[in-house]
Amino acid sequence: MVILHIFAGRLKHRNTAMTCNPVIKFNFLFVLCCLLQQVWAQMPLLTVADLTLKIPAKGEETLYYGFAQGDELIFSFREEEGKELTEVAVEEYPNNTRFADYKTSGVKNKSIRVTQKGVYVFRFNNKQLLKGRVCRILIQRVPATDETAGFNTNVEWISSFDTTYRIEEHQVLMGYDTLYTREENWEFKKSAQEEIVLFDKTQRVFAKTSFTNDNRTCLRIDLPPDTETKAKTRKLTGWAYWIGVGKEAGNAWAENVKMVGGFAQGVIALYSPLGGLVAGLVSNLAIPKTGEDVYYCVLNAQNANLFLENKPFVPIDWGKGTGGYGKFTETAQNTCYICLENDNYLQAIDVAVKVAAIADVKEYLNKEKTRQVINPRMQTTRVEEPIITPVTIPVTAE
Repeated sequence: MVILHIFAGRLKHRNTAMTCNPVIKFNFLFVLCCLLQQVWAQMPLLTVADLTLKIPAKGEETLYYGFAQGDELIFSFREEEGKELTEVAVEEYPNNTRFADYKTSGVKNKSIRVTQKGVYVFRFNNKQLLKGRVCRILIQRVPATDETAGFNTNVEWISSFDTTYRIEEHQVLMGYDTLYTREENWEFKKSAQEEIVLFDKTQRVFAKTSFTNDNRTCLRIDLPPDTETKAKTRKLTGWAYWIGVGKEAGNAWAENVKMVGGFAQGVIALYSPLGGLVAGLVSNLAIPKTGEDVYYCVLNAQNANLFLENKPFVPIDWGKGTGGYGKFTETAQNTCYICLENDNYLQAIDVAVKVAAIADVKEYLNKEKTRQVINPRMQTTRVEEPIITPVTIPVTAE
């Protein structure tokens, strides 16, 4: 430094000469650079740490040292047996990584320029499961100036607080919304019994000796299913049939109609003869008094097939004569068959078949109601709530 002061004094006297002579100016700058290089070369290489560390299996060791601004940090390490260390890193506290190496057994004279005074962290990580690592570590510094040569590299730990923020969402009541809705309100209106005609026709049954047609036939009867809607329900309560042979069948049925019509009062006037029979308002019906006989029976689908094949079958109801009738209040079968047989060898017969059912019907009326609905109107707000955590942090000793 004394040499620089002397040289600077002489520079004042020669300033005019250098300005005029370019050769002198070049020689002066060359000599100045050489002198500065000599001065820098004289800055001492100071040892910060020279130690041996054992890093355990699945473990980590961390060293903390302070450095002055402008220092040149020189870092070296080696594993004593030449085995790899999982990770070696040099960080500027708190989280600025300046150097890192992985799966290495040594680092030699790694130079890092310290741009500002602070704490540097040296991490040695060993992820081996079974065996530790023994490492030789040398940390040195070259100060930038004489003033920082005596910089204290020790680290002190001070208490501080780490503040983070947690976002919390809160529901804030902003007001109320009032809505009016129309709701269905079904109320019982009335109930009644409804008669349903299921079958009404005359069926020819051929003679037993007919060459072209069979003397047996079956008529399919589909009972109405129970139905249910909001406005109306219908449930089958029973059904009845009536059979009559020949022209006398028309007269007999007319007699039944006249009998029902003769009741001037009462609910029976609402039914046909079969409807009155199902409802229990009529106990007997007229049938033809003269004419040919017919064998009739009520069967399910399986037994109807057996009947047509002239095989043994099990009837639900049966009879033989110039006519007949019957009623059923059990309606387990949705479909049944009225089967007819003519045992006359020569003459075909015409058989009138009538079937009717009774169902209980209930009707409902929709008296809509207006309902007021009050809903709270909420708004979500986000609030930052601080979380303060006590921590200890490393700082330089000076």
